[in-house]
Amino acid sequence: MASSHHDENERLPITWPFRAAGTVMVLTTIWFCMGWGIRDLGPEERLAGHMPIFWLGLLLTFLLAVFGGVINTVRERRRLQLLQHDG
Repeated sequence: MASSHHDENERLPITWPFRAAGTVMVLTTIWFCMGWGIRDLGPEERLAGHMPIFWLGLLLTFLLAVFGGVINTVRERRRLQLLQHDG
C-alpha cells in the first residue's frame, strides 16, 4: 500500500521551483520598495546595490520558474513514454 502511494507522488509535478520563485519575488519586491523608501529619507541616504540586486532577484525569479517548467515537462514526457511502453 505504501508503494502505491509513493508511485502516485512520483507522477505529480514538482512545485518547489515555483514556490522558491515566489519567495524570491516577494523578497525582491521588499528590497525594491525599501530602497526607494530609504532614498526618500534624504539625498545622502542610499541602499547599497539597490537596483543591481533588484534586477538579480527578478532574473533569479524568472530562471527558477523556467527551470520548474522544464523539469515538469521532462518528467511528464518520461511518464508518458513509460505508459506507452507498458500499455
